[in-house]
Amino acid sequence: MSLSSPCPNLYASWEALADGLQVQRLALHLPQLREQLLTPPSSIALFAQTPPSTLTARPAALTGPAAEPMIDQAGLQHWLCLPAEYGTTDAGTNPLSASADQVADTLLIGVTHPVIRAAVAAVCTASAWWVGAFAVIRHLGVHHTSLQPVDTAITLETLQSATSIVALGTAQRILAEQLRTTATDEAVRMAYCSAITESIVIESRLPELLDELGELRLADLVSTSIPWRGRFTKYAGGTGAGQVE
Repeated sequence: MSLSSPCPNLYASWEALADGLQVQRLALHLPQLREQLLTPPSSIALFAQTPPSTLTARPAALTGPAAEPMIDQAGLQHWLCLPAEYGTTDAGTNPLSASADQVADTLLIGVTHPVIRAAVAAVCTASAWWVGAFAVIRHLGVHHTSLQPVDTAITLETLQSATSIVALGTAQRILAEQLRTTATDEAVRMAYCSAITESIVIESRLPELLDELGELRLADLVSTSIPWRGRFTKYAGGTGAGQVE
């Protein structure tokens, strides 16, 4: 079987590897993240648009006990736990949250199951925190292809586009797990199909967005979020993901 069309077990392993790298990167750079929240550099244009503390604002707790097993089953427990633990408080509304919430609202049209709705909304909202956290330390990283220090600016609009893609990917994982493991109604199936369709539409814009993001952590977060031809290229090619860290 070709690596361009991986078997389900291999694909799941790559997805787990991508999850692990995000957690590793956050853990390794927590001191840097905290430092930037206290004394953001005045030279970063992004921080003139929005303070770092708002980019890492703690997401609202949107899930109840009933939704937690669903999120855990999809392999996304860490996605909520880390923002809840390390998110800043009293920092206002994350300017990326609206982009994430819009994805959930669009996909959930017609879905009435309250637990599925809560799970999708929660992972989408958390996506804004993950993008925001890596954006705060972006200027300390390296370019995702050259591995040279990042020296380009980034706009809030670019981060909002990235947030929409990451939210779409995490929502899709919740919906896919429901279709795999339980009997669900047609509305959930349609929501999943809508997520896949949107991923196909987005694919043509992804290379340009990744160039705009530039930095390794952000680029990997976005590029491994949704199914597309370049999702796990590094893993398939054996280029040693995580080597920079």
